Amino acid sequence: MSTKVAVISSRAFKERLTKLAQQITDIELDFYIYKHPAQTPTLLKSVKPCDVLFITGTLPYLYSKPMLENWPIPWTYLKQDEFSVSNTLLAVVANHAIPLYRLSIDVMDRRFVENVLFDIDYQHAAPFIHEVTTAMDNTALFETHLSLWQQQKIDYVITSSHNVYEQLQQANIPSMCILDSSTSILHRLEETKALSRMTKSESAKVVVGMLETPHGHNEFADAVTSIVHGIQQPFDKEHVEIYTTMGHLNHALEHQKLEKLIKQAPFDVKMAFGYGQSINEAEQNALYAMQYTKQNSICIIDEHKNLINPLKEKNENLALQIKDPSIMKLAKETQLSPLNISKIIAFNKGRQNTQFTAHDLSEYLQVTRRTTERILKKLVDKDYVRVAGEEMSYQQGRPRTVYILNFAIY
Repeated sequence: MSTKVAVISSRAFKERLTKLAQQITDIELDFYIYKHPAQTPTLLKSVKPCDVLFITGTLPYLYSKPMLENWPIPWTYLKQDEFSVSNTLLAVVANHAIPLYRLSIDVMDRRFVENVLFDIDYQHAAPFIHEVTTAMDNTALFETHLSLWQQQKIDYVITSSHNVYEQLQQANIPSMCILDSSTSILHRLEETKALSRMTKSESAKVVVGMLETPHGHNEFADAVTSIVHGIQQPFDKEHVEIYTTMGHLNHALEHQKLEKLIKQAPFDVKMAFGYGQSINEAEQNALYAMQYTKQNSICIIDEHKNLINPLKEKNENLALQIKDPSIMKLAKETQLSPLNISKIIAFNKGRQNTQFTAHDLSEYLQVTRRTTERILKKLVDKDYVRVAGEEMSYQQGRPRTVYILNFAIY
């Protein structure tokens, strides 16, 4: 199955990246184009379901950094470094025979240029170096280059900004953008793909849970098992063992589903979960965690023997999402409740795959298959859900339709 990559990029970089990506198998690029790197945070709000996020530059990364701290899927960015600077300087010298001291260059870190010049034992006057920050206006940066050009102090400009490059071209000033090597771009794309698959692998790791309730309360164990999409088996009179995955458990914890279930229980309960490199290790860690679990709480022992108390962490509240104007707009157009839209978004965020079937959604929403199909039809009719294909059922019968969300969920 292809890795779907949401790409935040300038229009000028899109064509080059698209061509290079053809050398990598099983990867699908979904572009979100900015006119100015400062638009990156806005573009992030429009990203549709994907496996991983790729930001093609340090400047758009810096603009979006505060949002990325809580970004729910893996992300990476194409870093500017000394290799890209030396690549660009070589291109200018080789193709235009321009002395380095006749250059004006803006970079994310002036040390990139200074280190390259030091490494080649450069003995002449230094080029004009300008350090770019998110606080710097593109117009001011362009005018800095323009002033040096008008004073006849430079013959060429190298810039980190595609917007500045376009202004320089309009002013007929010889210029180019920092040249990221094809090798660096391909390596970053391969790393992006690997990051997605590693995260999915982590989410798919088996987790063993241990549930302690008064004897005979099987319905509570059934509810916990359903929430974490697990399988249960009796352990002794007061304990039930539950097998699930790290992704499903984390999703249940993030949305406070287990915490709410504990609060609603008319009796005392304990939940403990263990991670491990094998089922046996995970089971032993779950038993170990149970020793530290207080009444009506949850404890986790990970594979490194770290003790985690997830109820102390503040988690996302699904109800808060209903105030989101984009959800309200979607609900109005589809005639679905904002709560159902929020649940569908939460369902998609909790999966390791962007594709799903009506059966998957029905199990999550805890509604009938017919109700789920009516919901999906309304979303498909308004192009908020697309049909991605079909999969064969494990039992006899018609192939099941596979869907993918087609609206922003992050």
